[in-house]
Amino acid sequence: MTQDTSVADRLIELRRKRGLTQEALAEAAEISVGVVRKLEQGGTARIENYHRLGRVLGVRTVWFMSPENPTPRADDQRDPVLADIRSAVNPPLGLRGRIYPDDDTPPSLELLGRAVESVAAHYQADRYDDVARMSPALVRSAHAHVAILEGDEKSEALRLRADALQLTARYLIQIREHDLSLIALRDALTDALSIGDQALAAACIGEQGWALLRQGRFDDVERLCADTADVLEPSKLSKAPKATVAAWGYILMRAGAAAVRNNRPVEAREYQQLAQSAGEIVGDEIPTAGHMRFGRTTALMNGMQNELVSGRPDVALSMVDEIRPRQGQATENTQQRYALDQASAHLRLRNVERTTEIMMGLKSKAPTWFRQQQAARDITEDLLEQAKRMPSSEHREIAEFLGVTG
Repeated sequence: MTQDTSVADRLIELRRKRGLTQEALAEAAEISVGVVRKLEQGGTARIENYHRLGRVLGVRTVWFMSPENPTPRADDQRDPVLADIRSAVNPPLGLRGRIYPDDDTPPSLELLGRAVESVAAHYQADRYDDVARMSPALVRSAHAHVAILEGDEKSEALRLRADALQLTARYLIQIREHDLSLIALRDALTDALSIGDQALAAACIGEQGWALLRQGRFDDVERLCADTADVLEPSKLSKAPKATVAAWGYILMRAGAAAVRNNRPVEAREYQQLAQSAGEIVGDEIPTAGHMRFGRTTALMNGMQNELVSGRPDVALSMVDEIRPRQGQATENTQQRYALDQASAHLRLRNVERTTEIMMGLKSKAPTWFRQQQAARDITEDLLEQAKRMPSSEHREIAEFLGVTG
């Protein structure tokens, strides 16, 4: 895929206005000069590299993103594999509304609730094959319950359907099916709002922000989460229920993550300070709607990641001692992402040995999750670049496991 040539032209013009050679820009951005040359020839780069260039040149990351006509690609071989989950999440729409398959099974909210909890447990344990297998039937069952039940039972069915769709969306984000995940989250949010479950609605918006971040839609995420935080903000933080403060803090973290990736450091710092204030009020991590957890530790982990994205790996690692005593309170996925951030920070500081140790540990402890992470592949590419002359057997093992070619 090639980028609109106007971006290449603008990059050349801006670099020259700043009085930088390609080599000087690459050095300041801590990327290879080959990346700069590729972009100036109309190519593309990782979003992380756009961010680094934007930070040096004084522009937002989205400055590098321009509408284009994608080049044709071979048929996606995953489509048949995902057909069942697509059918459940995004059923066909006819003249009389959405068309669901007939289901003669008697409704049971108790069994539906157990099924939701089971899928959540599989997701948290990184058993993605089980989530993929169970999610379509779970979502279809939730559709059937909503169609059949009335009154308070219908409200509970709507809550469970929102939960099921939100869980399914989280799995879809992990496998980078972002557009399908956003469809699921849109419907989950509609259900949550229809029954007035603000906490679950906030969870759906937070996950929507995650999917949009993965698509590089930083402006959209910041606007969405800032607006949501304004609605959620308690009038008196010290007297508000912890669950309310947690939902508010979680959304602020997403806003900060978007702002820092879009080279808006002042705004990112403000969002993060508010999120950490929320974390201090909540204290130890508490469960939130959508099977997440939020508290002081999760907020600090997000702050560490923001420091890393801002180009301050030393500051990021200085936060580890404060986080370490309570890191086990965060969800497994959050802890795993935190470990990846440490690996990236160590690599930026040229500590190849520690980076390799962390990456091998994640490969052993959370192989399914690890294989799905683009950040892990990015770190591995950089790791191979630093160890180009003599990659170790461990480097080759990690690269082969992730499908990274050196």
